[in-house]
Amino acid sequence: MADVRLAIVGVTGEVGRALLSRLDESGLEFAEVHALASARSEEETVMFRHRPLIVEVAEAFDFSRADVVVLATPLVVSELLADRALAAGCRVIDHSTAFAGQRDVPLAGTVESESAELVIVPSAEVSLLAPLLSATIGTFPLRAVHVSLVLPVSSSGHAGVRELAGQTGELLNARGIEPVVFPVQIAFNCLPLVGSSREEIVTEGLQQLLGEHVPLVLSAIVAPVFYGVTAQITLETEVPMMAEEFADRLSRLDGVEVRNSSEDQQVATPVTDAAGQVGVYVSGIRALSLPLQGVTMVAVADNVHQGAARHTVDLLEKWIKRL
Repeated sequence: MADVRLAIVGVTGEVGRALLSRLDESGLEFAEVHALASARSEEETVMFRHRPLIVEVAEAFDFSRADVVVLATPLVVSELLADRALAAGCRVIDHSTAFAGQRDVPLAGTVESESAELVIVPSAEVSLLAPLLSATIGTFPLRAVHVSLVLPVSSSGHAGVRELAGQTGELLNARGIEPVVFPVQIAFNCLPLVGSSREEIVTEGLQQLLGEHVPLVLSAIVAPVFYGVTAQITLETEVPMMAEEFADRLSRLDGVEVRNSSEDQQVATPVTDAAGQVGVYVSGIRALSLPLQGVTMVAVADNVHQGAARHTVDLLEKWIKRL
């Protein structure tokens, strides 16, 4: 069907650009595609299937001109525009945390999301970790889960990307910098997010998956990498688990690729493997040393393509079939 009208809000941001790229490659057809952003981007042009789309101001848009609205926007903007779009009869996919924790708002990728009017896309970190944890739950009872996240600057949007690029150039030319997006210098540096709202959001999302009975220890830092989330994961289990058996289980999952060669020490990285891709890449799977039981591994994924864009395109495909 090609009679569905789509509006993408935040089309000039990181998630919006990634979504347009994935839709460009998909077989989905739309009667109309509206590119929306803030007033700062008015009259800009984005390309979609070799055709220019003129960016319109989201705050002035008449949502009755759309059937489906994707909000790739900050929390405050999503809260405002989601209500307007729903009131106009649209279905809404939100990428912010505006509706996180509301039990009546399902996550993309669940059965409930296929018939919902409002759906939230899980964070990139939860999207990366969820399939790996799901492969363990039910077969190997978990005693505890430890996760260390290394986040790219794009986790703070296009502004984070610009800040890293700008700081790198200035410092290489022996000029001073003034941080704006991040509280301190991010170029050639790492920024621990101890006690941050980001940690809280990811912890809440993963704890819903694990259940309250499984302790979760999570920490996060921002590294001077443009795209790609890296996660060091340790799963403590109640019973012994062989690394080879777990690697085989993961390799059967859709969208997960295991690279665990002991001969050439092949490892997956956010730059060489994940950037621009929609898969999760796992390497370094090893059994824990006694007296601990379980496995440890490293997983990487593109935070905008694998997390945000993939979930949205998959859900749009289901919605279009229903509509």
